Amino acid sequence: MIDLHFDLLTKLYMCYLNQDFTYIEEYVKNINKDNVTGLIANLCFMSKEEMQLEYHPNYYNEDVSVIDMFSIVKQLLEKYLPNSEIIMSIEGCDYVEIKDLDKLYELGLRAILPVWNEENKYGSGNRSNKGLTFEGKKFILRAIELGIGIDLSHANVNTFNDIIEVAKLAKEEGLEPIIYASHSNVYNLCERDRNLTDEQLLKIKELDGIVGVFSHRNFIYTDSLKNNINNEIVIKKYVEHINYLKNLFGDIRNIAVSTDDMSFCGEYDSDYYKCPIFSYSTIKRDLWKYLNMCYNDNEIFLILEGNASRLFNRLKKVAKAKEFRM
Repeated sequence: MIDLHFDLLTKLYMCYLNQDFTYIEEYVKNINKDNVTGLIANLCFMSKEEMQLEYHPNYYNEDVSVIDMFSIVKQLLEKYLPNSEIIMSIEGCDYVEIKDLDKLYELGLRAILPVWNEENKYGSGNRSNKGLTFEGKKFILRAIELGIGIDLSHANVNTFNDIIEVAKLAKEEGLEPIIYASHSNVYNLCERDRNLTDEQLLKIKELDGIVGVFSHRNFIYTDSLKNNINNEIVIKKYVEHINYLKNLFGDIRNIAVSTDDMSFCGEYDSDYYKCPIFSYSTIKRDLWKYLNMCYNDNEIFLILEGNASRLFNRLKKVAKAKEFRM
């Protein structure tokens, strides 16, 4: 399978700060032709307090630029996973300047989540209700001009809609915006703020974007962790999210899968260990088993890999450097 959202770059930087690469050495075993064949790897930024608590006391240091951090994790990625199909992404662009995008693109950045949960200088995540700022619109436009994909997961409704409008404007000007939601499920099946309404889902479909149905139990089945819902029940509900999207979209062309597996943060909060519904070491086999109850082999291939491969090919394509001004 291709995982549309895994915070691998974040974990790599944590390993670098600790000078302990045991985690990544073990993780490498899961990247193989019979399991995870590719992923979008994220370098995450949130509030300084949350980064210090969940990641590392020195995870974000104002004396080390985002460009420097990105360069470090790129080198580590090339060392530990030299031949893997990996798209590099930044999740939460609080500390990225518009002028940084060109250099980051040159280094290999191919996707961004403009916001995390909080409000930043570009827009707002799920814990606020504001939309894109003027600087945010310029930021999104520059990313689209470079060919950087815009991941809508974590954007609140107003920021989501503003990004869609900027993307439509860019498309009218002859650009090719790449819009997707890497880890968002169906709001009508699980009312969580990161999940998407039918209206939002159809807006992504209209721009030929991909929705990565992700396997975090609390975004699949409401309060499943708190209520200790049986894993088998949650997995069947996960497949129901995929079925819902197929019925809403009319086909499976815009459906993929992701994990957002944060179990590496289990030392901060033991519940992280319980959130994934699949083991990362056997996820492709397990997904195939449950999807086989509803889909044929070709449809399963498209959901697990084929559709995501189409997104990857667009992200890897060199942009034409066309610009336009608002």
